[in-house]
Amino acid sequence: MTTLETTHHLVGRGNREGADLFRDWFVELDNTANAGGLSAYVFVMGSISEILKTFDLPVVFPEINSLQTAVRRVAHEYLEEAEDYGYSPDICGYVKADVAIQLRGGEHPMGRIPPPGISVLTNACNTYIKWAEIWERMYGTPMFTIDVPGTRQAGGQTWSGDADFEADRKYVEIQLRELIVLCEEVTGTKFDIDKFRGVLTHANTMSRSWSRIL
Repeated sequence: MTTLETTHHLVGRGNREGADLFRDWFVELDNTANAGGLSAYVFVMGSISEILKTFDLPVVFPEINSLQTAVRRVAHEYLEEAEDYGYSPDICGYVKADVAIQLRGGEHPMGRIPPPGISVLTNACNTYIKWAEIWERMYGTPMFTIDVPGTRQAGGQTWSGDADFEADRKYVEIQLRELIVLCEEVTGTKFDIDKFRGVLTHANTMSRSWSRIL
């Protein structure tokens, strides 16, 4: 292969392969929905997906689902349906698009979205909390909020080894252990530490590769 041919092959490769992975993800969600399966609803900030994937829970990102309705130029249909249902025009469009998806039984331009068996979020955004409460009301599914400690004073930051840092780390660790117990209850599956290590290995490899690209 000549240098020019190699260049043509490499340019756009990330977009092509990324698009394939994106479509495969929605195919998995569609298959899960059609089989009557459940999924884990998470948000892009702090999804804790490594724990969820250890339990083989398909991960749904409602923000991405809502965004795709706009990309596919049908967002107005979903927004109008949610507003007709009673949600104010002032409410976040992402939330309303997702509400309409739920009202439609998971119908989405990329395929059906399975209902949640659990929702996992952090306190990073108050909208996340109110959004997850909608699923809780709709489906009666458990909602797990990770309380991530914030900075204690302006301009201050703690580091590994500091007493405050270690206390915060332990606080979050206990919550993650509680999440594992809840996932066991939801899935009826015991936590597999070796499988978890494998998932973390993949996640860390991806993180290092992303850092190298940057």
